[in-house]
Order: sequence, then structure tokens, then C-alpha cells
Amino acid sequence: MRDKLPNTPARPSAAIERWGQHVGSLTEIPALLGALGADPAAVLASAGLSLESLSAPQNRIDYGAFGRLLANGARATGHEQFGLMVGRMYRLSSVGLLGEIVRNCSTLGEALQLLTVHQHINSAGGIAFMLKRGAAVDLGHVIYYPGVEGVDQISDGCLAAGFNYVRELVGPAWRPTQVFLPHARPRTSLPYRQFFGTEPQFNADMCAMRFPAYWLDHPVAGASEERKRFALAAAEAIDPGVVIKSYRGLRTLLMSGKCSGDDLAQMLSLHRRTLNRRLEDAGTTFQAVLDDVRFEAARQLLLHTNQCMDDIAAALGYSAVAPFMRSFRRWSGETPGRWRRRGPQPGSVVEVQAAARPGARPRLAPVDAPVPPPRDNARRRAPLRSAA
Repeated sequence: MRDKLPNTPARPSAAIERWGQHVGSLTEIPALLGALGADPAAVLASAGLSLESLSAPQNRIDYGAFGRLLANGARATGHEQFGLMVGRMYRLSSVGLLGEIVRNCSTLGEALQLLTVHQHINSAGGIAFMLKRGAAVDLGHVIYYPGVEGVDQISDGCLAAGFNYVRELVGPAWRPTQVFLPHARPRTSLPYRQFFGTEPQFNADMCAMRFPAYWLDHPVAGASEERKRFALAAAEAIDPGVVIKSYRGLRTLLMSGKCSGDDLAQMLSLHRRTLNRRLEDAGTTFQAVLDDVRFEAARQLLLHTNQCMDDIAAALGYSAVAPFMRSFRRWSGETPGRWRRRGPQPGSVVEVQAAARPGARPRLAPVDAPVPPPRDNARRRAPLRSAA
């Protein structure tokens, strides 16, 4: 499943290429591209999409195409914060069944917990996570889809969407105390600071917002227990399958320093032999999934941050740098240092900066740039629709 060419994204299998992304507020991207001076049809075509594919929120597109769309949008418009601009258009009303579940929870803590549990309904390439760290909570997103483009743009967009979700649930008084972004610092952080209300920490090892844990007990106004039960029943009937569960589970485990087959089997409530058999029936193995997850995580950290090899090895669950170096060479045919020196992938924040003319001022869109408003009012309650 991996391409041996240096600095080339891993090549997903045919099964992974079918992993989908719910369109939701991506319907607004053509108008956003036009407002920023780009040709919407050309940008979508470069990502392997048509205008029709984004015509309705309930549509689904390939997750790889989703990443290419954000990466190519940043490149075509010259706006390094394109993903941030897309993410800030998201509302709970635009994410269908998932939004219905979250909007009808009694407290913010319950809403975020169910968001992380059922987020696979909308995205088969990344995970929403919530980690409680003493008196603070980290709410974030991590990508596991092998070789996806636009990792930095996706990270910005998902965090901006999460910011909107929380404020929709508990009101504008909520603000994160810290914001962590796993990519290089842009030439100016003003758009991020204006949106999140705080200066982000760039080159972080995670994509997350940190806020006081007492917010988890904050009630959600207008929540309906009946609507939540109905939506949960529909969500629980959607089984993503053992392969997606394994990718998601291993990427989650890596964040806590775990990555064994026994850990994954326990997370999925399966016997280890049952897990192995089901993965083999699906055409893969535990080791192949683990390699893909680790390789993608390493690729993101190498290309989008300046973290040292020791920190990257630790983040991937290795006890030392040497075994990480051996694994990375096996995956890519290169040392991680040489891979990193070859530079960022097309469409990243760093690549957009590097493409600018020497001495030219960066093209920046402030938070009040011409972005089409969401089609649905944030508080408008639409009738519940089935998962189909």
C-alpha cells in the first residue's frame, strides 16, 4: 500500500480509495473559490471532482479527493489559510445525522463524547478525539488516511469546524485557552488569532483546542432526548467495517503511546485471533494497518512540523530513534531525514509560502473576507432524516 518513491504519498489500496467524506458545508467551496479569484470548476477538476459532486450536503466524496480539493484550493487562490476559511463555514446543521446527535445532547461533555464515537459517519479518513488532562480538555482531530494531500489545510478546517460546533452548543462565552496546529507557522498568524481568539502554537504534535474541563458540564439549550435517541439508533446501524475501525483505533491508540494488536482487539471488543481473521478476510493484516498508520503519522510530522526525530519516534510508539529509522526506510526506501529535506508536498502552507514572489506581501484573507454564509441558520431545527 506504500509508494517507494521518496516524498511521495502512500498509495491507498482500492478499498481505502472508496473511503468517503460527507460533503456538508463543502457545498460552499465553489462560491468561496470564485470570491477569491479562482475558477471553481478547474480547481474541482484538479481534485478529481465535478461541481455536481458538491451540489448537496448529503453527498459523499472520496477522502483523498477532499484533501486534494483543500490543497489545490490553497494553491489556486494563494491563500495559505484556505482550510481555515472552509472550516469556519461549518455548522452542526450541515453535518446531517452527526449534527443531530450532537445538537441534542444534554451537556457539552456528552455532545463531544458522542461526536468522537460517531464521527466516522461523516469521515472515513480522520478522527475527532477528546482527551481530558486534569483540569483541561483537548478537543482535536487527527488524520489516518494514507498519503492524503493537504494535511495542514484539513487540520485547520476541522479545528475551525469544531470551534463553531462548541460555540453553537454552549454560546459565544466559550473560547479555547490554547490552540495547537501540526504545521509550520504561516507568515502571519493574524487570521488564526482573530478566529480562535488566541495565538496558536504551530509545529505542534497534535491538532487540538484546549479549554477548561468545567465546560463539559455546561448544559446544551434546546436539547431533545427523543431526537437524540432516534438519531443514535440510526447511527448505530452504520457499521464502518473492521478495516476502518482498525485504522481509526490504532491512530487513537498511538496518541496514548499504545499500538499492539492486543490493545486494538480490546478497544474493538474482539479476541485477538478474531481481529486477525477479520482483517485477513478483508484483504489486509494488523501489521499492514499499523505500518500505514505509523507511516502516515510520520509523514505528517516530518513534512509539516520541525519536530526532532526523538519526538517523532516517541509519538509513533517507538522506544528509541533507531527502530523508527529502520521502519521508515522499510516503508519509503529513504531515511526520514532525507525524506524531510525533499520539502513539503504541493498545497501545504509551507509550499504556498515558498511559491510567493520574493519580497511580495502574503495574500491574506481576514476573518471577515468574502465567504458565503452557510445555507442553514445555526439554530434552525430541520426534521430528522434517516442515515440513508
